[in-house]
Amino acid sequence: MSAPSTPDATLEATEAWFRRQGVPHLTEDYSTRRDVLTRTLPFLLAVLALEVLLNFSLAWPWWANVLSVVGAAVAVTAVWMGINALRRRKLLSLPEQVGAVEALVFLLTAPALTGLIWGAWADAAVVLGINALLLFGAYLTVGFALLPIFRWGVRRLLRDIIDVLGLFARALPLLLLFLTFLFINAEVWQLAGTIEPGILAALMALFALVTAAFLISRLPLELSDLATFERPERVRELVQGTPAADLVSSATSLRLDAPLRRGQWTNVGLVVLVALSLRVLFVSMLVGLFFFVFGAIAMDSSTIASWTQSEPRDLLDLGWLGKTLTVELLQVAIFLASFSGFYFTISVLTNREYRDEFFEEVVGDARRALAVRAVYLGALAQQEGNRG
Repeated sequence: MSAPSTPDATLEATEAWFRRQGVPHLTEDYSTRRDVLTRTLPFLLAVLALEVLLNFSLAWPWWANVLSVVGAAVAVTAVWMGINALRRRKLLSLPEQVGAVEALVFLLTAPALTGLIWGAWADAAVVLGINALLLFGAYLTVGFALLPIFRWGVRRLLRDIIDVLGLFARALPLLLLFLTFLFINAEVWQLAGTIEPGILAALMALFALVTAAFLISRLPLELSDLATFERPERVRELVQGTPAADLVSSATSLRLDAPLRRGQWTNVGLVVLVALSLRVLFVSMLVGLFFFVFGAIAMDSSTIASWTQSEPRDLLDLGWLGKTLTVELLQVAIFLASFSGFYFTISVLTNREYRDEFFEEVVGDARRALAVRAVYLGALAQQEGNRG
């Protein structure tokens, strides 16, 4: 029989649960230096090593390339050893925490090598910009747990896929009739079927941007009361099945109304936004797939040619079916899918019945995470009191 877990171990398990749920900012004293940048260190080191190894030229003799790469590696190592010496650490040790100095080394090393070895200071500025984007992207990915959020959102979508399909069937029947009419309309094929791929991508981005704006505009209203719980019994009910369930009895007072900091609100809102966006994307893909299959069955090249007034571009030859899938068909299906995602979002946001169902399926998990936080904060307060 396993020994009961200690409060400290349970608190650590609860913090790990926050990270798996994509809400690491709910951990108390969450530190950018300790909890975010340090976890990006393997990625930053891999990028820096790649940039050092790329200091060669096919136009140079082999020995010059070897000298260039070895010299760059020696220079980077010397800088690192100097930083460790100033901080009284072992000369070749890796940092326990990543701060401003380590970030600057990552940002400036490759640009400096590019400028000094190649004399290409304009290229060095480009490399500096790329490194800044990589550092910022790594910070966002780790700091807001984007990968765990995405995994959680996909699992949530797969778990609720039947409910999403039911909501789709109730919210979009009129849209499907309208889109079917558009699909057999020559003007739509002339617009979407012959449009340049870059312009089509821009239209998709516009639909996605407006859809995201509508979703974000609803988040403050939907999340406003999530962090406040009127009854302790509701909190105890929500935390069942989580590590915090073991903390309920040890927490003398639950933090039922603990306000969220801005970073915590952002983290929770991002979790909800990703989950909702995945639902919209799933619905859009269903619509696009339907019209692509419908077009593959019902449309032939001569019809497409007459509607687009140009020769169809072959995408895939289905000789065994006597059909040829075209680029025009794919582009029209993508265009209608993008429009349907936009329409679906507007429908579920403006119809109260659909809105409550659409949001509640996802907001419920956010509410559970905040209930775990209420127990977690109570246990931390009790622990501090016992130490005092």
